[in-house]
Amino acid sequence: MDILVVEDSPTQAQHLARLLASEAGWHVRIAGDGASALAEVARQRPHLIISDIAMPGMDGFTLCRTLKDDPVHANLPVVLLTRLASLNDIVQALESGADSFVRKPFDGIQLRERLRRILQDCALGASDRPLEFMAAERRQIYELLVATHAQALRMNAELADQRCVLERSCRSLAILHGMAAALNEAVGEQAVAEAALAHLLALPGLAGAAVSALGPDGVLRPLAARGMPAASTGLQLLRVPLQAQQHEVGVLELLPAGPALGESERSLLDSAATQLGSALERARLYACLEALVVERTAALRSERNRLSAVVDTAGALVLLAAPSGQIVMFNRACEEALGWTAAEAIGQPCWEVVRRVDDELAIRHVFQNLEGMPRTARMQGEWHTRKGGRRSIIWTQTLLRRDDGSIEYVLGTGIDATELRGAEERLRYISNFDTLTGLPNRLLLRDRLRQMKAQARGEGQVLGFMLLGLGRMALIREALGPAAEQALVQEAAARLRAIAGADAVGRFSDGSFAVLALRPAAEDLAVAARRLLAAVGKPYGWESEELHPDPALGIAVFPNDGLHYDVMVQGAEAALRQSLESVGQRYAFYRPELNQGANDRFKLESALRRAIEREELVLHYQPQVDLASGAIVGAEALLRWRHPERGLVSPGVFIPLAEETGLILPMGDWVLRTACGQQRKWRDAGLPLVPVSVNLSAHQFNDQIVGTVGRALEESGIEAELLELELTESASMADADKSVALLAQLKSMGVKLSIDDFGTGYSNLNYLKRFPVDKLKLDQSFVADILGSGDDLAISRAVIAMAHGLRLTVVAEGVEEAGQLALLAEHRCDAMQGYYFSRPLPAEDFGRMLREGARLDLAPLRDYVPM
Repeated sequence: MDILVVEDSPTQAQHLARLLASEAGWHVRIAGDGASALAEVARQRPHLIISDIAMPGMDGFTLCRTLKDDPVHANLPVVLLTRLASLNDIVQALESGADSFVRKPFDGIQLRERLRRILQDCALGASDRPLEFMAAERRQIYELLVATHAQALRMNAELADQRCVLERSCRSLAILHGMAAALNEAVGEQAVAEAALAHLLALPGLAGAAVSALGPDGVLRPLAARGMPAASTGLQLLRVPLQAQQHEVGVLELLPAGPALGESERSLLDSAATQLGSALERARLYACLEALVVERTAALRSERNRLSAVVDTAGALVLLAAPSGQIVMFNRACEEALGWTAAEAIGQPCWEVVRRVDDELAIRHVFQNLEGMPRTARMQGEWHTRKGGRRSIIWTQTLLRRDDGSIEYVLGTGIDATELRGAEERLRYISNFDTLTGLPNRLLLRDRLRQMKAQARGEGQVLGFMLLGLGRMALIREALGPAAEQALVQEAAARLRAIAGADAVGRFSDGSFAVLALRPAAEDLAVAARRLLAAVGKPYGWESEELHPDPALGIAVFPNDGLHYDVMVQGAEAALRQSLESVGQRYAFYRPELNQGANDRFKLESALRRAIEREELVLHYQPQVDLASGAIVGAEALLRWRHPERGLVSPGVFIPLAEETGLILPMGDWVLRTACGQQRKWRDAGLPLVPVSVNLSAHQFNDQIVGTVGRALEESGIEAELLELELTESASMADADKSVALLAQLKSMGVKLSIDDFGTGYSNLNYLKRFPVDKLKLDQSFVADILGSGDDLAISRAVIAMAHGLRLTVVAEGVEEAGQLALLAEHRCDAMQGYYFSRPLPAEDFGRMLREGARLDLAPLRDYVPM
């Protein structure tokens, strides 16, 4: 027997196929939907089809109907599988012409038995029962089922209508009951309105509702709304007054969902409005009472809090006792001063807690003579603490009387003067001595200098103001932490104190000390200086480390170098700077010219800070020339400072100063913006553009450089490939991993990159090959002696070869002679810049070179013969 299974679920189809194939003599085929089943029937007619009903495309009913309408396949038995079980499903199955249907899930044994019986009936019907008789029998069953089905549908509809009415009534009653419960729980008017709307909108026939309360002024105040449109113009709203105790308390507005509401709905709404009116009135009364309670409670709490805050935070001791002496209040200041907690002190006799050192019965006598005591009395002295200590307290007793004149309480207030006395001593010490070393500070040193100047005048001696600085303190603090630094300072102070003798020693600053020494002559001050340096310069031990502070000393002499403290300090500081910079002798006497250099540097720094805003900075551009064609292929932007008084200041003077003071950052930003802006001007003028390189300081090469470059390009509107950034070899290798990441970001923007002064640092070639740079610039220190130094020539040749191996362009800097240029060209250097072709030019002159297409004449290079 050939059986065709039609099932869209592959899993169920396989399960059914395995089940049927287990029957001997049955062969099973599978089709995934109705259309595939028709194709299988056309290919080879099966003996029976068993099909699912719910399938995409052509369902089981349509498949069955299609087969039964085909005269060729009308007698092909079709069994439908379905989870449906209603009478309508049975009728539809019979109407489609199905011979039988089986409900899911099915029993395998019963399914095979039914199919076996259908196949047997079909086999018998082929000879004994005509097919027309089977069709007529099916029609009679169908007509009976249809009649029964129609009658059942009518009865079901009537029952459903009755059930809907009952359900609607029950639901409405439940809603009203729930609303009543919710209104009873709601407290405020807003909560009442929200609770009412939550239940009212569950009633049938309502699309929206709003509740308003009637205020004392007769104006309606909206409380809550749901489902109401923003503008109610043209809408038929139903307004229901809300009343309580024969007066109106608000209005309920309703928006019907359809036609006018019926009598039953209106009756329900009237009941709801009655509940809502009573609830609003109750909420209003409750709110009035609550506001009054809150107001009174807040006033009492505020008064109590103010009193408590004053008592606890005033700093004065406050103690309240009954006339019998029992303590009823004991504030925080009393706890801190006397050592008793409030819980321990309250209820105790006052004389057990407050005991005077020289008369422990003094407080008992006070309470024994209250009637004869004046309204206010004062007691002061030393008082015992609970733990055996002593406090100096000034007490004031005040009698608090009732309206009838009887004493209600005795109020004791006190001021603890113990800390004031200690604070005076500490303040006097801190004002004059360094807290870390115990040495006199600057204030006391000034007074000691005044005293010793008078002594020097009277005895005809010289007074040396010696400033001793510890040169490596910053390194020690950075490496070992502040604890090591403090320990070293303390040990150095101890050594100075031990060796100073009659000399005055003080701490001048974090890393320096001052020594005031009287000597017969200045030469004796030099001897004293060497002794001090020898003592302080010995190694210091810190944990397992040996520390060397590398001290230096500057000396100003009274009266030669100044008469006043500030002048002598200034001189000693200048001499100290000189000795710190000295390689040999570690002490120096003040000389007037020392301050001159510091003064010049200060003036130069001040002028440099204003150079940008005064537009004193300018850029010059030095061409870079291709050695193969002689054409200008780039330029380097070089910063110049035109000082209004000094003229053109050398970059070697102001660039290090800018890096030291941090001014290099705003200056570097200015150079970037100006160079990009000049490129824009040349482009607007129609000039042929070449990349302009800008030097980056090591201070600029940080996480902000990407944003800075991006802003400069965006503001100028030039293409990124017209900007080249030069980074020195030492700066790029300071943190090679970070440099790789930053350079990669810059490269992704399209900016060209180069390594400047190559060969002067200590490059790691492993990192260099990872840098996404475009060129190396051969430092001019190698180019300068390339003709006379075999080493410089070998280095230059190696750099060129290495760069070409890394596919980098090489630019030689500082080319000034034809011989240098010829030798570089011979070794395949790609480009040059230097005075041989052009010095750095103002923007206008360089623009003229671009306009005129200036080129390097390469003919002399071919004819050049080395000397």
